[in-house]
Parts: sequence; C-alpha cells; structure tokens
Amino acid sequence: MITFPMIAGRFDERPVYKISPKDSNKFVLLCDGTEVPFVSVVEIFDVGGQTPPNEHAEAFEYFYVLHGEGVATVGDTSMPISQGAYFIVSPGEMHQVRNTGETRLYVLTTMIPDEKFSALIKSGPLVSLDDEDLKVLSAAR
Repeated sequence: MITFPMIAGRFDERPVYKISPKDSNKFVLLCDGTEVPFVSVVEIFDVGGQTPPNEHAEAFEYFYVLHGEGVATVGDTSMPISQGAYFIVSPGEMHQVRNTGETRLYVLTTMIPDEKFSALIKSGPLVSLDDEDLKVLSAAR
C-alpha cells in the first residue's frame, strides 16, 4: 500500500506545459508520477485541437469534461462530449479526444498508472494560462 501526506493546491499554482512547442493543447499538471502512482491534468484544447490517436499498455484513463464540446472516440465508437460528460478508457484501447466546439475544451484527465505520461508532459515547454483559461477554470471550482 502506498501512503503519502495529503497533496492539495490550486490549479493556478501548478505548472502548465505543452508537450511540444508546436502543439495547441496545454496541460495543467495537478499531480504527477513523482508524487503519486498516477497523473492528473486539466487538458486544454484550442478550437479544433485534438489528441493524436493513442493507447496505453497498462493504464486506465478517466476523462471528465469541465467546459466545452467535443467528440471522444474509443476504438470504433464515437460520442459527443460536453460539460459534465465522462468516459473511461481501458488499457490497450485506441482513443482520441477532439474539440469540435466554438470555444476551448477543458477536460480533467487522470491516468492510472502514470505510464511515464507526466514525464512526457514535463519534457515540453512551460507555458501559462491566459485570461480565458483562468475564467473558465475559476468558474469550475
């Protein structure tokens, strides 16, 4: 059993990254594999932004939509997503999230175990939240 002291904070006190400078999506790194055996982020998708189709060997991935609209595809199944929607992806399932709305899409994403996802995020450049991000994420509290 893993034990650790309570981890707490605010989204606006956490680092924000892009995986690469050319990416449009950014990640608010709420906690990572160095603190706990999973990673939790708020992923922010620009209008038209998307994840590349991907799968994880061992990790389950949980998505909860905080704001915006999009489409989630898992295997051959696609579903519209909007505020309040959630879905869980099992290991080995190809999946993708796309922002199809007219505003940014904000998704709370947790991956268990981390599977080096937080290291990938932290290998990219640090960026910052803008006024739109702060307004949306403050309202989600």
